[in-house]
Amino acid sequence: MKPQTASLISRRRFLGTTTAAAVGLLAESRAGQPAKAMKYRRLGRTNLQVSEIGLGCASGLRSQQLGPELFNRYREELPAIVQKLLDRGGNFVSTSASYHDTEEILGRALKGRRNEALIFTATSPKRDVKTIMAACERSLERFQTDVIDGYFGHGGWSDAFGEAAQKLKQQGKIRFVGMSCHVPEEHRVRVEAGVVDFILQPYNYMNLAKWTEQTDRVGTEQLFELCKKKDVGVMVIKPMTGHFIPNWAKQTNDPKVAGLLKELKAQGTENLYQAFLMWVLKNRNVSCAIVGMNTAQDVVEDCAAVTQKFRASHERLLEQYAALATGDYCRMCETCLTVCPAQVRVPDIFRFRMYYQNYGHRRDARELYASLARHQQATACTECGRCENVCPGHLSIVPKLKAAHALLA
Repeated sequence: MKPQTASLISRRRFLGTTTAAAVGLLAESRAGQPAKAMKYRRLGRTNLQVSEIGLGCASGLRSQQLGPELFNRYREELPAIVQKLLDRGGNFVSTSASYHDTEEILGRALKGRRNEALIFTATSPKRDVKTIMAACERSLERFQTDVIDGYFGHGGWSDAFGEAAQKLKQQGKIRFVGMSCHVPEEHRVRVEAGVVDFILQPYNYMNLAKWTEQTDRVGTEQLFELCKKKDVGVMVIKPMTGHFIPNWAKQTNDPKVAGLLKELKAQGTENLYQAFLMWVLKNRNVSCAIVGMNTAQDVVEDCAAVTQKFRASHERLLEQYAALATGDYCRMCETCLTVCPAQVRVPDIFRFRMYYQNYGHRRDARELYASLARHQQATACTECGRCENVCPGHLSIVPKLKAAHALLA
């Protein structure tokens, strides 16, 4: 199997296909089971009732990073994914204008079923009001709709975005305003200011308090409590940690890896990913989970999570996963940035490395890394070790920066 192909296998098939010789094929999902009822939660003061599971489209990130054949396969599958989600009771899709042509694909897929789905989409928080409003007009055209239910600043906020969003809201072209970013503190400022109706924030088992809330900054759990107080909706991104393709799973001679694979062989691979979702949805301050799904079968597996009970076996799978992934997993808390004398953008570099290694988004990862200023890239690291001393995850940051540069430069 070619390396590129191996890196692009569906997240649920990866553990089985890359280790089949060692542990045998993993249990297949019970595709013949009838659809079960979806559950819904209130999205803060929007009063929208959103399904606990919805579709995210990060696989459509900016360019044909998967290679034309595999990227087009995802795009061809997307309408079937949307239909399956709606059939299972899922009622929202979330994407960005920067995610290639996903807006157009979703617009076509929703034709005739627009009243069954809430649309959330984004633009980057540019500083030009007219540009932002024009971008929204294009999104409306692509979706073939008169109104976008939730419009959000992708990757942050700007005053221009806030002004444009209010004008668009007054014109009836968007209903509610939100923001996405990775750092809880940045969300807190906007939530406190009352300018957002909903947020998109990474949250998953690897961000559990016992792993990462060892900083003096606002943590994810604190942010969610604030959102509840301010009646702001919480949409979770990266509920499955972002490590869709765990590279450590190839190390079948590792007893820990062998142990997890043995559990998955017995329970079925889908149970690990359902466990991630069930853990996220245990938090009643969470409105929903936005999940990347690359096949219609992924929809079946994900939606099944909302009706299951979180059991000790699920907790055990998550603990085993965390034990393997924690030494390589950046929580993007940005604690390291507060002490780096060279201002190296460690969390961003590790995120781009994740895009390259775990998502297979090699072209985009390199473009994003190249967009960093020279003094922010890995080569500016002085190897002082201060970042490693404060990292809540106890990562070996210095050697990982070197490895990331070798991939991305």
